[in-house]
Amino acid sequence: MSDIKLRPGIKAGSYPQKKESSLTDLEQTLAHFYERIKIRLQRKKYSQAYISKQVKKFEQKFLDYSEQELTENIQQLRSQLHRKGLTKKLNIEAFAVIREAAGRTMEKRHFDVQLYGGWLMINGMLAEMDTGEGKTLTTTLPACTAALAGIPVHVITANDYLASRDAEEMMPLYERLALTGGSIIDGMVTTSRQQTYLYDIVHTTNQQIAFDYLRDRIEIGDDTGDLRFKYRQIQRNSHSHTGNPLLLRGLCFALVDEADSVLIDEAITPLIITKTLPNENNADTYSDALYLASTLFIDTDFHLNKKTRTIDFTLKGEENLENLILNLPRLWRHKRKREMLVKQALAANYFYSKDKQYVVDEAKVQIVDESTGRIMADRAWEQGLHQMIEAKEGCLISEQREPQARISYQRFYSRYLRLGGASGTISEVSAELKSVYGLDVFKVATNKPSRRKMLSEHIYRDKAVKQQVLINRIQQLYQKKQPVLIGTSSVQESEQVSDWLEQANVPHRVLNAKQDQHEAEIIAQAGQQQSITVATNMAGRGTDIKLGSGVAELGGLHVIALSRNSSHRVDRQLYGRCARQGDPGSAEAILSLQDTSLEQFYSSTMLKLLSRFCPGNRAMPGFISRRVLNSPQQKNEHEQSKMRKQLMKQDRQLRHTLAFSGKFE
Repeated sequence: MSDIKLRPGIKAGSYPQKKESSLTDLEQTLAHFYERIKIRLQRKKYSQAYISKQVKKFEQKFLDYSEQELTENIQQLRSQLHRKGLTKKLNIEAFAVIREAAGRTMEKRHFDVQLYGGWLMINGMLAEMDTGEGKTLTTTLPACTAALAGIPVHVITANDYLASRDAEEMMPLYERLALTGGSIIDGMVTTSRQQTYLYDIVHTTNQQIAFDYLRDRIEIGDDTGDLRFKYRQIQRNSHSHTGNPLLLRGLCFALVDEADSVLIDEAITPLIITKTLPNENNADTYSDALYLASTLFIDTDFHLNKKTRTIDFTLKGEENLENLILNLPRLWRHKRKREMLVKQALAANYFYSKDKQYVVDEAKVQIVDESTGRIMADRAWEQGLHQMIEAKEGCLISEQREPQARISYQRFYSRYLRLGGASGTISEVSAELKSVYGLDVFKVATNKPSRRKMLSEHIYRDKAVKQQVLINRIQQLYQKKQPVLIGTSSVQESEQVSDWLEQANVPHRVLNAKQDQHEAEIIAQAGQQQSITVATNMAGRGTDIKLGSGVAELGGLHVIALSRNSSHRVDRQLYGRCARQGDPGSAEAILSLQDTSLEQFYSSTMLKLLSRFCPGNRAMPGFISRRVLNSPQQKNEHEQSKMRKQLMKQDRQLRHTLAFSGKFE
């Protein structure tokens, strides 16, 4: 594809996006194989030494340029990129100019490893850069180069905090290059979104960009032809238009930060835009369902499957339920209706816990993203489950929602004309990224050798021993004045650990979904001497904890994990908060056989047997604990991969049977 076609215009249309592939699985595999061979034959083009050498040839002349001369060069470069597109020579020159401009405006010059990472991204690949290697600054190279060529750029990251932070930090560089930039986060009104999407570089999250795309699809309706797109774009620019114009300028070029989180972990989450409907059930109905659920017994009346979160009634349970509804309103006479309501009530009780899957804030139930620990604003569970949980928590029952349009992340990101990105933890899923998105993964060396000390992962008999070991360890580090970050798996666990520390009179701060408005302040203090921070996975990705004065001499930030996450990549992200950019740091894990991840995987008999290997206050031997910890994680990663493949298969089937109708993709 010509690089000129990456921007809106006569060739690409007013709303560019990639057409759905009609290739079979075999044809796609062969196409990816051919592309891989092509890259290997051109390996010199993608080597770090080659890229650094070429950029340095150009940048020598810029070192002595005055500000006026540099500005004139930027203008000339912009003109050439507009005419010729993203050619190899112009990309190299752009990297040199951006490097020089960053050094002058931000006092940050891109390292050679960052030049290489940027080169991979501008060519539509993924760069695996270790945590702390400056992926945000690296992303400015492809983002600004493409923006200078007139290509709308979307820089997509994991959450609103990172999107707004990155846009603000990089703004001086954008302005020096005469580029516009901004961020789109939750809560922005439509007019502000429309204006921001007109900027050259837009920082946002995967949820915001995908939902805005769906809103455009709803606005377009059934007719997806180019003439209708052009008509809507004319409406956008018309001062007299008072309707609902399109938001985006197409899906041209996306740079995905924390690519594995966005493209892999979020892939199984369907994106659905809904409209509110009057609730067909009143509060009494949900209360009755919760009461009925409380009278039933596990295994006798129903069976639970915690992994699939499904419930099945036994014959005895169906009979008991029928006898219990004799004095209830007429709607309970309908067998399918009452069983659906009671199943929802059982699910609300057994599968969804306060401060784990959701929090209650200002008398509202708000969903918590279990992989990031953040509140998922304006999200709701489907088919009345959300209302059932509201009733369970004594909240005002909200209106139900009906789907209008939906799309998966896999399908959405496959529509970008060019896609690149970076993450510190993508090697484990490189094959899946290639098969689903056609993205190659290349490892980028660290700028400085890592000084991270990885200590042992210790498993203890029960939570009581784990608590005592943790408190002793924290007190030891606190007396040493070394800052500590304690990673927990949920809001509930973070508050429990906070209680332990309060009982031990250890000063600390808590960062979870309930304190997200104080995130920047808490992170700013987390690297200071004697700072103890208890955090959920909110502090796991993209969080840069700066070391305070004298902390490096104390050994840097120390990270303690209190649980194994569902993916080893998430564990690596947590440990990656320490020892960044050559700084010292250390990490360890303090676990117990009563941790949720182990109790859900191993039987009670097996856990009892394993407890013999950690008697009293002693930790389990390392060669056993590694196997005990790895097995649940590996199985979960395998199951998640199967779910993503199944979703992709369903997407393909949907693509062949349905066209966009304004309701569904």
